[in-house]
Amino acid sequence: MNIAQMQRVRQMAADDPLALPTPASTGGADFSSSLKDAVERVDEAQKASEGQIEAFVAGEQENVHEVVIAMNEAKLSFQLMTQVRNRILETYQELMRMQV
Repeated sequence: MNIAQMQRVRQMAADDPLALPTPASTGGADFSSSLKDAVERVDEAQKASEGQIEAFVAGEQENVHEVVIAMNEAKLSFQLMTQVRNRILETYQELMRMQV
């Protein structure tokens, strides 16, 4: 969501505090496509890290710092994705418990 969209949502909330914006009104993508894009970015980071490691082992990459940075970026992005998944599952389970 960019600044103009956030300002529009804020103005909508000021005009009618009970009106909740829908993804179509804010111009945002739906949740599933956002989640898919995030998983694809994590996958790309993992592949880039593997490529850096292979290049280092083959002698094509001499800077070990870049390899370690790529590995850490991939690790952190995977850990973040895992934590987000855990929170989504916890929320889903809580909603299911509320329905019983």
